[in-house]
Amino acid sequence: MISLSFILPKEKLTLIDSHMILKEALDLIEHNNFLSLPVTKEDAFLGVISKERILSCMMEDCTEETIVEAIARQDIPQIQVSEEMEDAASLLAETNTPFVAVINDQNQFLGIITHKTIFNHYIRIFGFNKGHKLIVTTYDTPGRLALLTDVITKSGGNIISLLVDNPNVSFNLVKIILRVESDNLSKLKENIEDAGFSIRS
Repeated sequence: MISLSFILPKEKLTLIDSHMILKEALDLIEHNNFLSLPVTKEDAFLGVISKERILSCMMEDCTEETIVEAIARQDIPQIQVSEEMEDAASLLAETNTPFVAVINDQNQFLGIITHKTIFNHYIRIFGFNKGHKLIVTTYDTPGRLALLTDVITKSGGNIISLLVDNPNVSFNLVKIILRVESDNLSKLKENIEDAGFSIRS
C-alpha cells in the first residue's frame, strides 16, 4: 500500500474544476505561475490542463468560454492507493506525464505522486549520504549474496542499503552496491576481499 506520506493530497493542490471555462483556468494558472494543474470532476480525477494546451486550443477552434473538460488531457495514469510505490514509479517511467493520480477503491481522487516524490523515496531507501558506499563484484552463483552479508555482519558492519545490478551476461558477473556503517572500514574491505569478492574503489 502506498504510504500517505508519499502523496501530495488534493487538499494541498490547486485544482481546476472540469466545468471551469478556459479563460478562468488560464487566469488561475498564470496567476500562480503553474505550467499545468489537475482537473477534477466532483470527487473524481479527470485529467490535467496546461497553459500551453489552453493557448494552443484558443488559437485554433476554442473560445474563452469553452469548458476545461472539453480539452483536458485525460490519459494521465491513475493508481489505487492499495498498490505499491514501485507501481507508481513504473507508471511515471513509462508515460510522459507530470504525475500519477492516486485514487481509492471508490474512485475518489486522493492526490498525486510526482517524479520528485519518487526520487526522494528512493534516496531514502538507498540511504544516500549515509555510511560508506561499496561496489562489490562477484560471480552470479547461489549463496554469494548470503556469504557477503554474513561477512559484513561478522566484521561488525551494518548494511544500510543493498542493490544488485543486472548481471554481466557474458561473464556471469553481478555488481552489488552497498551502503554500510563500520567503525573499521579498511578491515571490513579486507574481510570482504578475503572471502573472494572484488571491491571497486
